[in-house]
Amino acid sequence: MMFTKKQTEEVLSKFISRENGLHDVMEMVLNAMMYSEREAFLSGAKSNKGNGYRPLSALGHGHQLELQVPRDRLSQFTPKILAIFREQESYLKEVSFKLYSKGLTTRDISSVMDTIYGGHYSKSKISDISTSFYDQMQAWRNRELDSHYLALYIDGLHVKLKRGNKYETECFYIILGLREDFKREVISIVNFPVESANSWEIIFDQIKARGIETVGIIISDALSGIDKSIAKKFSCPHQKCILHLQRNLLSYVRMSDKKEVANDFREVLSAADPHHNKAIAVSKFKEFKEKWRTKYRSFGQYLDNLDIYPYLTFLDYDVRIRRMLYTTNWIERFNKSARRTLKIRGALPSEEAVLSLITSVAKEQTEGHYSYPIYNFRYEEKLLANKY
Repeated sequence: MMFTKKQTEEVLSKFISRENGLHDVMEMVLNAMMYSEREAFLSGAKSNKGNGYRPLSALGHGHQLELQVPRDRLSQFTPKILAIFREQESYLKEVSFKLYSKGLTTRDISSVMDTIYGGHYSKSKISDISTSFYDQMQAWRNRELDSHYLALYIDGLHVKLKRGNKYETECFYIILGLREDFKREVISIVNFPVESANSWEIIFDQIKARGIETVGIIISDALSGIDKSIAKKFSCPHQKCILHLQRNLLSYVRMSDKKEVANDFREVLSAADPHHNKAIAVSKFKEFKEKWRTKYRSFGQYLDNLDIYPYLTFLDYDVRIRRMLYTTNWIERFNKSARRTLKIRGALPSEEAVLSLITSVAKEQTEGHYSYPIYNFRYEEKLLANKY
C-alpha cells in the first residue's frame, strides 16, 4: 500500500505528537535511510550480501538516538550519514576541550551536554575527554623548539592545588620566548614545589633537550639560584626585573613617600634616554641611597646590600627595546589570563590539571596575539644567534 505525501505527513504528525514521538520518528527515518542505502549498494554487487546490523548511539533532539547500522559481508559499505555523525562527535569533543580549557569541571561539561543533547555525554565519557585533553596539552608542552631565542622571560604563577589530602599554594614557572622572527611563544610551564639552583638547571636542560642552543638574554625576577644556572647553561646576559625591585623598594617607605621614591628610582633607570648608561645609572643610584637612608634606616640597609648591576643590564641595548627588556611584564599579563581560567575552578585536584589549564591558555596566546611580531627588536644585533 502506497501513501500519498499528504497521508504520510498526517501519519507522521500524529506519531510525532506522542511522547518521545519525534525521537522515535528520527530513529525510524535514519534506520530506513541506511537500510535503503545498503540495498542500493548491494544491488550492483554479485558476491556481496547483507550481514545484519551493529548498534550506534548518536545525538538526537534532546535525546540519544539508538540506531541500527546495516553491515555487509565484505565490510565495503558505510552509510553516508555516518560521516555527519563523525563530524558531530568531533565537534562535541572540540567543544568539550574548549569548555575544559576555560575552567569548567567534567561535571559542569556533562551538565551542559545533558541540557543540550539529552545526556549523550556521561561524566565518565567527559572524564575520558579530559584525559585526552591532558595528553594534547602535554604534547604541546614537549614540542620541538627553535635553536636560538632573542630573549627568554621567566616568572612564576602561584596556584592552590591538592597533594594527598592537603591543598597548598605552589609556584608554576612560565618561560616566554622571543623568536628570531620577533614573535613570542610560551616554551615551558613547570612546577617545582621548592625553588633551588638545581631546579633551574633541570628546567634549562629540559628546554635545551627540545632544541634550544643559545639565548640572547634572560629576564627574570631575583629567583633563587637562577644566576648561576644561567651562567652554567647558557652563558648569556641576565636582566633582573625592575618592577619586582621597585615593589620591594616601595615596601620600605610610607605611603606619603612612595610617589617620590618611585620618581627618584625612575631617574636612576632613565630607560628612554639614549645617552644614559650603566656608569651614570650607578652614580644616580648612589645619590638615591644617600637621599633616602637618612629618613629610613632599614631602607638604607636594604639598599647597601642590593647589587644594582644585574638590574641595569638593559642599558647595554638599543633604547628602543630597553623597556621590553627590563621587566617580565609580558608574563605578568599572561598570568592574569591564566588566573581568570584557574579562578573558575578554585583549588585544582592535581598538578596535571593545573599544567593542562595553564597550557591551554599558553597555546591560545601563542597562536593568538603572540603571533604578531615585535619589530623593535630588529634594531638590536647583540641578541642575534651569531653573537653567541
